[in-house]
Amino acid sequence: MEDFLTISKTAVLVCFFLIYCGILFWVFGKKNKKRLENHRNIPLVED
Repeated sequence: MEDFLTISKTAVLVCFFLIYCGILFWVFGKKNKKRLENHRNIPLVED
């Protein structure tokens, strides 16, 4: 039973790490670059 818990904890850790890396690549990917450039300037725009 301890072997199963060790393997499952490791598998969950790897899954969460891969999901985290996937989110980072999605957010900072080339498709979102233009949108992020526009959002970056929002605090500087005067009404």
